[in-house]
Amino acid sequence: MGYVYLVMVALFFSFGGTSVKLIRPYFSPYMITFLRFFVAVLWLTGIKLLKRQRLRADFWENLKKHWKWLVFGACAKLAAYLMENAALSVGVSYGNILTQPAQMILLTILGVTVLKEKMSGAKWAGVACCVSGILLISWNGLPLDALVGEQLTLTLLYIFSGCGAGLFVFTQKKLARDFDILDSNLCMFALAAALALMFPAARGEILPKAAPDFACIAAVIWYGFVTGIGFYLNAKAIPLVPFRMVALLQSTMVFFALAWGILFFQEPVSVWIISGTVLFVIGIVVMQHKGKAKSV
Repeated sequence: MGYVYLVMVALFFSFGGTSVKLIRPYFSPYMITFLRFFVAVLWLTGIKLLKRQRLRADFWENLKKHWKWLVFGACAKLAAYLMENAALSVGVSYGNILTQPAQMILLTILGVTVLKEKMSGAKWAGVACCVSGILLISWNGLPLDALVGEQLTLTLLYIFSGCGAGLFVFTQKKLARDFDILDSNLCMFALAAALALMFPAARGEILPKAAPDFACIAAVIWYGFVTGIGFYLNAKAIPLVPFRMVALLQSTMVFFALAWGILFFQEPVSVWIISGTVLFVIGIVVMQHKGKAKSV
């Protein structure tokens, strides 16, 4: 079931860009971010009630002990979603495929520098492939003046979004021993939702621009479902499969995302996009290789 969960997670997250495109005509990127967190909290709360799962006996003690990590994780995920939704609002629906390799590269760097993990030559080659893939997708055959304009801004937003997502995963790793994953995600998502609401409230953008249609409402519900249930299934899958397979199967999200962009929005996908996508997926595969590591 672990493999099934991970494929489901990849499929769920691939609809992120599609959801934003359907919601954006009515809500700002700030409000989209709030709605994503808020609905995710509702879904996670529903799971907790359905399972009749109580808080761990040491929950409040660990909350006092690790509140800084919870705040850090909430802020990291908030920043990730704000930047991702802002970029998706103006770019193509599959643009967030860049967050995957950016997240993997950051987690690798954190593993080496903070957790003192060792790196093999193959893993460094994987990092190089991921970086090359990002550069190819960012370039997309454009002339230099276009590359350093709006396209560069979107690329940086996705890269920083991937870094924020990586910091959130790192936070989950730090909290995993003392918190149930459902409780820690609920805490961080609830805090992120509260913080996210401050942005549209300050800008007077809480109300929609017009009465949302059915597609928008469905997308809001689905986007929250994808976020809450997706992370829940991902947490359930990790103990059931080799850890190296987690990122590998998650990376299949990019192929689904490209397919939805073509199918739903008739967005162009160039040979540069395809080549870059294949290259960073190869990089992720190589980074999961269990070769002989060396100290760095």
